[in-house]
Amino acid sequence: MGNIVKRQYSEDKPARYYIRFKDQAGRWKWEAAGKRRKDADALLRRRESEVAEGTYGRDDATFAAYSERWLRGKQKSLKVTSYLGYEHNFRNHITPFLGKRLMSEIDADKVQDWVNHMADKDLSPATVWVCYRYLRACLRTAYNRGLMKSYPCRDIDLPRVNREELSYLAPSEVMALVEEAEEPERTLFATLGLSGLRRGEGLALAWRHVSFKDRAIIVERSYSPQGGMTEPKSSSSRRAVSILPTLEGILRENYERQGRPNPDALLFSSDGTRPLDPATVRRKFHRALDGAGLKRVTIHSLRHTFASTLLASGASIKAVQMQLGHSSATMTLDVYGHLLQESIQPAMNRADALFSNPEGKIALLPKQER
Repeated sequence: MGNIVKRQYSEDKPARYYIRFKDQAGRWKWEAAGKRRKDADALLRRRESEVAEGTYGRDDATFAAYSERWLRGKQKSLKVTSYLGYEHNFRNHITPFLGKRLMSEIDADKVQDWVNHMADKDLSPATVWVCYRYLRACLRTAYNRGLMKSYPCRDIDLPRVNREELSYLAPSEVMALVEEAEEPERTLFATLGLSGLRRGEGLALAWRHVSFKDRAIIVERSYSPQGGMTEPKSSSSRRAVSILPTLEGILRENYERQGRPNPDALLFSSDGTRPLDPATVRRKFHRALDGAGLKRVTIHSLRHTFASTLLASGASIKAVQMQLGHSSATMTLDVYGHLLQESIQPAMNRADALFSNPEGKIALLPKQER
């Protein structure tokens, strides 16, 4: 058992408290505890707990130091664009509040204080959730490695996220956008809106990825200015996407316009070898929207348009999942489930017609015929 000692070395200086305890090897250790008895009590309890758990003497890094090491490790497994998202949120929203805290000091109360601080900054609930997800992953690793006594991300109250209606265009508006745009962006917008590809997946397409025979686009890579050509977002993103007849006609026309280029030539490029600049594509997208008299949406809205159109046409969630390259049908439901009620109505009407007779009653066979 340890003990607390109060000492005053000179009359002109206040007394100070010291604690004495035995480490794991049974050696006596002394440590200054400050001017207040309650601080000495707390420090002694902490040291005795660390000795009992075998963690005494282990380096106790600050959150800033640990999270920096953790991010360096994540950098090896994340795509460049994903890593930049992690780094941005830690630098701007997480580390400024928790950076000076020792890892052993971070508990559920500290995490809740951080969440409340984030909400007070008028950040959107969605942003708070994203940052919390990053923080939770970081602290889970620290806990699994024995740097924390308990896992602090339990029973945390997060701001409610109101799922806003996804912003998308009507199919006719997509075609109006395509008519307003100029090449090479014109065919890019048509491809994104009529296939559901992500912008990076579209910019990475070469002609060898387009099979007119099979009416399919093979997605096997993605492009970003930061990372260049990389693997798709996830293993499920590597897929074959069916081509609508309308899109097939647009692609064939563009193939002939480009003079039947070699298979490795890019579909959307100014010179056949370097993808279009995403920032330039975004500006021309907005210009085409304005020229067609359409509301301002994002390029990603073309993906939402395609998904909503498939659902409204009676496609199953599983089919939409495979076309979009989502990792699971659950993810597709989370994003587009609110559209199912509208898209299922025609099928419900047909089913009702089978169940009901012209008077609207259930058509049952006479008992003797059952």
